[in-house]
Amino acid sequence: MDNSTRFAPPSWISGDTKDAAKAAPFLERRFELAAKPKEVFFEVAVAGWHEVYVNGERIGDAVLSPTFSQPDMRVHSIRHDIAAALREGANEIAVLLGNGVFNNATDDIWGFGKAIWNAAPMIRGSLVADGRTVLVTDGSWTAYDSPIVFNAFRLGETYDARIEGTRPNERPANVEKYSPQGVVSPDMAVPCRPAEAFEPVSANTMADGSTVYDFGANIAGWCEFEVEGEAGARITAEYDEKLNEDGTLKRSVGALIKPHPLHAFQSDVYILAGREGGEKWHARFAYYGFRYAQVWTEGKVRIRAIRSRFVHSDFVRAGTLETSDPDFSRLQNATMRSYLSNFVGIPTDCPHREKNGWTGDAQLAMETGLWNFDARRSYENFLEILLDAQAPNGAVPCIAPRSSIAGFGWGSGPAWDAILFEIPWQLLRFYGDDAPARRAWPAMKRYLEFIGTKEDADGLVDYGLGDWCAPKSAPVASTRLTDSAYCYSFNRRAAFWARRFGEEPEAVRFGAKAEAIKAAFNKAFYKGDGIYADGGPTVLAAPLYFKGLCADGEEKAVAEALVRRVRADGHTCQFGIFGSKWVARALADHGYADDAWLLFTQKGQPGFIWPLDHGAESLWEDFFGDNSRNHIMFGDLSAWAYEYAAGIVAPTVENPGFRRIILRPHYLKGVASFAARHTTPFGDVSVSWRREGDGVKFEYSVPNGVEVEVCAG
Repeated sequence: MDNSTRFAPPSWISGDTKDAAKAAPFLERRFELAAKPKEVFFEVAVAGWHEVYVNGERIGDAVLSPTFSQPDMRVHSIRHDIAAALREGANEIAVLLGNGVFNNATDDIWGFGKAIWNAAPMIRGSLVADGRTVLVTDGSWTAYDSPIVFNAFRLGETYDARIEGTRPNERPANVEKYSPQGVVSPDMAVPCRPAEAFEPVSANTMADGSTVYDFGANIAGWCEFEVEGEAGARITAEYDEKLNEDGTLKRSVGALIKPHPLHAFQSDVYILAGREGGEKWHARFAYYGFRYAQVWTEGKVRIRAIRSRFVHSDFVRAGTLETSDPDFSRLQNATMRSYLSNFVGIPTDCPHREKNGWTGDAQLAMETGLWNFDARRSYENFLEILLDAQAPNGAVPCIAPRSSIAGFGWGSGPAWDAILFEIPWQLLRFYGDDAPARRAWPAMKRYLEFIGTKEDADGLVDYGLGDWCAPKSAPVASTRLTDSAYCYSFNRRAAFWARRFGEEPEAVRFGAKAEAIKAAFNKAFYKGDGIYADGGPTVLAAPLYFKGLCADGEEKAVAEALVRRVRADGHTCQFGIFGSKWVARALADHGYADDAWLLFTQKGQPGFIWPLDHGAESLWEDFFGDNSRNHIMFGDLSAWAYEYAAGIVAPTVENPGFRRIILRPHYLKGVASFAARHTTPFGDVSVSWRREGDGVKFEYSVPNGVEVEVCAG
């Protein structure tokens, strides 16, 4: 008889460690097996972050696991295959629990320290061997303190290695009266893992005796230490991406996060056990955005080795670009570094001061992500977070997950809310999958009802943020113009989905709404002779980028006005994050690809290459480096290169998933060669072109059975 009937349903259990001053707990259960089973899974829901150990052996290599959810609506579960670590007779399973975003020790401006879900990290799960339940989480488990005596998502970690091998504060696991609200569902996102390591390129001693290490790469992750010394000696490391003029660490968090009495922002503390032969360590339940680490030592201790380790979602590479242009090659590398630095489980704005899932950054960089990486599962996970985070009135938060008191208001608005429409749209285009759209369809309709309440008397919208981080020299793009352009797109896409889902009356309604917005948009902003509003690059590009929005028959005149303006500006980047995507695409669509290329490759300020020539190896939040130096929101240039320079025309929703491929390369002036590869659902498509004498040689290959149209020449 199946002995699973002996067990009550599993309970949520914790180490009762809501207080940030308490150590991260181990939750442990010992059990007997009459024989070694063939198939064994420990399926566990985790509120927080976790690691699983069976008979002292770490299971799996994922870190910062599970990835984020909206904690008051959903908790993720992980299924661990533990068969290889079990044995006949006595066994033990232990779960090490970190706070993650579930239990926030940080008082920040986004309100996560006051989030309604904050509680001790906890688990609920069952161990099933050969189809039989062997144990569940309940009051029979034991809790004890780990050597991680402090951990906080935005602050860091303190580890006391002297505690290793002991069981301080041993006690029964706490069966929680409070449990996470909402549902438990499997973590569908690609897990995070440690990747590339960077050795220091310099190490400089400061006046106070500390050492500042420069790893030459601005990344998300942590430092790995190899040390030797006496028990109780201490190493403190603080992390940042900038230095002061005297070479010390900048500590550039500003006023976003309030100081914590127990731990500095972005820092590690390691207390040595004094083991003969040395010790190795890195943080487990925190990660940092940094290029530099300033390290202090106390007591008798020697650092034998230190390196930085890049930690990010472990995506399979789906595309590559190669070009003879060394500047654009550097720019592509910087874009890849910023994209991965800002995808540690979810797409974020920056890996240091915030680590928030800003929706505007995510929607602008999604195409770059999908051309380069198989990020499909992680975008589906982010869409799930967004659907869980949506307000009852249809509003979408600007950060996801959101806290209970932040995420709506000034940072929302159509340009950021576009992520609700962008994820389903791009997943259909790239993979031919409309299941995400079907899940999001009710939320899209609720959102359109909500944003309709923000319309002015003309039927246009002016709500939220505009063309963010434009240089001071750039004209200020009207938020009413950019918001309304997005709303036009939303309704066009809603009409498409309604028709696809068999809701023809809704398709007609949304289509008519889009046309009404178009009429109001052109009445309000078009001045004739190709000029919209103040004639800045972003506003001229908007009606060209959002197909069908431009005044009928005026596309050529607007494109000519746009290229005149870009040339008058010397191809400097006189736009913010919207313009960085819209302008280059609008130019290339209308025969001015060479001008778009110069936007990316000219070396003046403001521009993309100037930061690289001044020490950048990732994309900056602005063109001058005054703010974050690891942002992805200007990163559409990589997607542009696949679609225009290489000429793999993006799939359409009418022919999704690369069933039909159009190849239309642009032979860019001054560029000797360009090549790209992308893995489609049917196999790899690759293209290359190179100049030979007075001509250009173009070559390509596509998967068998895929229809291809070549427009080279």
